Amino acid sequence: MRDAIEGMLAQAEEILESKGLSYGNLKSTLVPNRKRREVALVFDVLNMRESRYSIPIYSALIPLLRPQSNHSILAGDYIGDIDQQDLLRRSFFESVELIRPVQWNSSDQFFIVYVNNLTDNMINTLGDGLAAFEPFVGLADTTFASNFKWCLSTMLVNVCLKYKNIILMAHEGDQDNSEDVNLSNFPCEDFGYMYRSLDDTYFGVFLSYKIERPVIQGFGSDTVLSINAVSSDPLPITDFHILVEPKKFHYLSDEKTAILKRIGLLDGDASLLQDMIVERISSNYIYNMEHDDQHNVTKFNIILEIRPTDNGPPQRVLAALEYEPTERCLRLITLY
Repeated sequence: MRDAIEGMLAQAEEILESKGLSYGNLKSTLVPNRKRREVALVFDVLNMRESRYSIPIYSALIPLLRPQSNHSILAGDYIGDIDQQDLLRRSFFESVELIRPVQWNSSDQFFIVYVNNLTDNMINTLGDGLAAFEPFVGLADTTFASNFKWCLSTMLVNVCLKYKNIILMAHEGDQDNSEDVNLSNFPCEDFGYMYRSLDDTYFGVFLSYKIERPVIQGFGSDTVLSINAVSSDPLPITDFHILVEPKKFHYLSDEKTAILKRIGLLDGDASLLQDMIVERISSNYIYNMEHDDQHNVTKFNIILEIRPTDNGPPQRVLAALEYEPTERCLRLITLY
């Protein structure tokens, strides 16, 4: 399986290079950045006449994105069965900051556009720029966990990646990868963007952004397959013990003082940090998987979302962990 993943990745990288793109340069669109924010833009389609309402929505959004910025863009209707409407309604009003009144009829009257890798100024630009667009009813900051973010993670699909002035998207498998096909309804060229596309199999595996959520029972294999990309011995990491060596904690106390203070562990010890990682390891996706052949070390990152006990704002910390399958151990390398 590892050989198959590596071979498929090599093919995807070759296709991207033929289109003037480097897979490595797309990292900021695919991996959460603890210093950046994510937002869900909410549109009430009952305020629209167009049946293909995504086109005018994207046309209102694109000019507000900075020419040199990089983002994953996901979208979809806020859908749910009748017995889910109470949950969807409650989650919606808990998180969405409305700029105009909303008459709730059903969840699917709302179309959501999700954008990652944003600064505060970028979010303000989006909110201010869309305010005059009547279908736009508000936005939700989805940087941190919420019921609304959890719901969106189950229903939104990847539309495209924006990399500077290129819009990258998927096309059907029966199209040749030498071609570029715009299936997203994104009016790219109208706003000075080029569009590029590749087989949806490659896009789905290597170029799709996953909205973070607790791992749902039955979907734990996602993490195992991710580890399989860099290890021939992939195992469920929820069965592993976490190791924070005392000397490592002393190093963090000296060199990463601000981080430990932010998460309330500056006056703690290694066991407290270890317990914190144990508590959250099953509720995280893993990122930046890598195998160092020279030192025979497999490692990956997770983002720890910490909610301080003093009711302060949530904090995000990136933890780098070494994967040791023979010992069934995840050893803390460092914090960022």
